[in-house]
Amino acid sequence: MLILVAAVMVAVYQLELSRTFNEGVRQMVCLVRGPSCGETWTEADRPEAPESYEWGQGNPNRVDNQNIARSLAEGYGWQDAEWQCLSNLWGAMSHWDHTVTDPETGAVGISGFVPGVHGSLPSGFRDSAQAQVEWGLGHIRDAHGTPCVAWSYWQGSGSY
Repeated sequence: MLILVAAVMVAVYQLELSRTFNEGVRQMVCLVRGPSCGETWTEADRPEAPESYEWGQGNPNRVDNQNIARSLAEGYGWQDAEWQCLSNLWGAMSHWDHTVTDPETGAVGISGFVPGVHGSLPSGFRDSAQAQVEWGLGHIRDAHGTPCVAWSYWQGSGSY
């Protein structure tokens, strides 16, 4: 067995398969690094940052907003599976960004308040993650009963 393994290793070396493989890997790495192999992007060559990002991306307050919601959801008795459904729902709606407005639907904030559907924005709603979470939890309770029912509804309709 040892002789067979040694013979295969010698054959691979003589056929230069390892060099072909290594060259392929080197070329893939070079594509990622910059304009050509061995070079990296310079500030002058670096592509411009996009002018805008997809709404709800890059939210630095995500964890804080989730902590507010988790604390308030516990008051409804919503933990574990219900919390996961709420996290999924509002993650899909707003990526937990309290400053976002969906340009397509007009949904505002974490819980996706749509003025054309839900009425006038509550006072301070646009700037307050807590106000958005409080409204959203009440809306879920009144319209669906629980976050898992609301999440299931959203998966079928894209709204809740």
